[in-house]
Amino acid sequence: MKQWNRWNPSSYGWADEARKYEQLLHQSQPLPASDWTHERKVKMLSQMVDYYASHQQADGAIIDPYSQAERYYSTPSYALAAAVLVSSGREDLIDSAASALTHSIELLVSERTPDQHPDFFIVMIMGAYRILKEKMPEQAELWRQALATIEPEQTYLFTMSKMKNPNRMINWNAIMLSGEVIRQAEGIASKDTTWIDNYLQKYHLPRFTSLGWYEDGPLDRPNSPFAYDIATRYHLGVMMLSGYAGTTATALQSQLQHGAISSLLTLSPLGELPPRGRSAQHQWNEAAAAFVFTMQAQQAYADGALQWAGAFRRAADKTWAAIEKWQTSEGYVQIVRNHFPAEQRHGYEVYSNHTTYNLWTAAALAYTLWYEQPEEITSYPIPAELGSRTLQADGWFETVFSSVPDQQIVIHTALNDPYIIPGIARIQRAGLHANLATSSPGHRDQGFTEFNAGDIFPLIHMPAWQTEDNVWHHLAEGIPTATPFDRDTGVDPSDGGGSYRIEQSSTTADHNHLVIRWQGPLQGINYVVATYEQSPGHIVVTYEVVANDEAEAGNSTEQIKQIGAWIPLFLSDGQASSTIKTERIDRQSLTARAEQSINEWDTADKVGASSATMTEQEQVEVITVTYRDQYIRIVPRTPQATITFPNEANEVASRNGLLRGARIEATGSRISFELFL
Repeated sequence: MKQWNRWNPSSYGWADEARKYEQLLHQSQPLPASDWTHERKVKMLSQMVDYYASHQQADGAIIDPYSQAERYYSTPSYALAAAVLVSSGREDLIDSAASALTHSIELLVSERTPDQHPDFFIVMIMGAYRILKEKMPEQAELWRQALATIEPEQTYLFTMSKMKNPNRMINWNAIMLSGEVIRQAEGIASKDTTWIDNYLQKYHLPRFTSLGWYEDGPLDRPNSPFAYDIATRYHLGVMMLSGYAGTTATALQSQLQHGAISSLLTLSPLGELPPRGRSAQHQWNEAAAAFVFTMQAQQAYADGALQWAGAFRRAADKTWAAIEKWQTSEGYVQIVRNHFPAEQRHGYEVYSNHTTYNLWTAAALAYTLWYEQPEEITSYPIPAELGSRTLQADGWFETVFSSVPDQQIVIHTALNDPYIIPGIARIQRAGLHANLATSSPGHRDQGFTEFNAGDIFPLIHMPAWQTEDNVWHHLAEGIPTATPFDRDTGVDPSDGGGSYRIEQSSTTADHNHLVIRWQGPLQGINYVVATYEQSPGHIVVTYEVVANDEAEAGNSTEQIKQIGAWIPLFLSDGQASSTIKTERIDRQSLTARAEQSINEWDTADKVGASSATMTEQEQVEVITVTYRDQYIRIVPRTPQATITFPNEANEVASRNGLLRGARIEATGSRISFELFL
């Protein structure tokens, strides 16, 4: 098979893991034909556009049904999505798309864009223009004349002429550059790319990590949300496909290639991108990923790397499916993955808007359809479906991924960020609802995020410990930093002296062993060791806290009265609630497969946990969470451990709805529990 010539293993940070996956990929079999046909995608997009067509005003503006105003870049997003549907045969949308385009151009050139977001307009305007100009030549000339009046340094907001600050050349600037390349390609702007090259070379290429991920935020302290990594790469991908050939084109193409592989390696079994930072769990994350995966599938296909192409094709299909699950009968999607009414804004960011983020999602899906080639690419398994791996993010992303076939856990590692707290942030398994084992945690500081219900509490899978003064502490309690937390700029993970490292990591075909050590200063202790063992359907977690640097692991109980493990339990999505109960059950009633896996890779030898006593008991106390006709069980493995439900975590806000916190408690400095998925 021809080598995929756009992958540069000498500079790609996960080259070894990519090679291992490639070997598995070559040994795998093609999957059945995908039911995500072009027609199905067009239908899904049509339903979204048709809903918002009913909210279009006479002047072409799209009005949000909840805020009763035109918001952000809703109208140009609609223009692009409707225009792509016109190209797919929806001739009934020509006038509607043209009206939205005319209105959007007028707002941009007159510097009257809603909510001061001009930088987002041009890439959507130019996409709609390219399609509609052939169908409406006389109107197109008026559009062209108006677009020719744009002076980028003055028309847009995030430019050096206006900001005079390199730290502010963030995703907004890259998005604007993408649209300006299309304006050049259409002969409306000068063909000279020097000023675009300068922005890309100075402010954007330095933001890419060795994994091809884009670190958004100030250059000296990027906050690195995964949402704005994928959004920026999506727009830069549009720019490349629109003909950018400036001085940074080769380097940029390599980074986009690497980023696509990294996103493929970390995509969950359910087709969701990793949660981290602002705008996590918003549908447009997966819409941007659909574009990235689709374009990489086509590039791999053109290079003859058919299995890589098939894996990217399957990844793209999974992201479409992840969005479709949240599409309502009216056509719009729940922009955040919960079922609270849109007007309640639960889990929304302060800037999230029902119309804007539905139509931004529609626009990204529209660009995906516009560039999608007719070749039939045969699907192959994505990494989440093949083998086991542990992946450590680089740069400022502060995330570790651990997976076995059809199952993934995502661990956040920074000790000093109250918006992105440390611990297992997500557990997902194929066939289970994404919310069941939790897809997003609580917060210590809600930052950008708004909630309609629930308390702000840093609830996540994490260790806890009770000191001799009877006070309970936990890993997400935080470390004081020299620089106060700022939601816009984020925090330096090393500020305050906390750190983490992976101490052990090993995998087999269907088993993953991972040990992470978090180093203080922490309240009453010096460090925490967390051990994660997983096989399909089964996860064992062991925490050990050490209060004295000189103490040998397993021998330190100084200052520690009890050890605990916080467990986030999904409570409600705003529509359906879980049933959470504790009961004592016969251990033999646990699945034979899980029992077999316990015997095969018991953690006792690795971390000193005494699980033998537990497995010999006839009955154990368990927590069962039942949600939408599916259930999981959490079972203490430490002898004589008790399960409590502290009042401070009785109803905790998360982007997906509400969580309830349980805490497993035991004497000593080590505790272990298991999850049956």
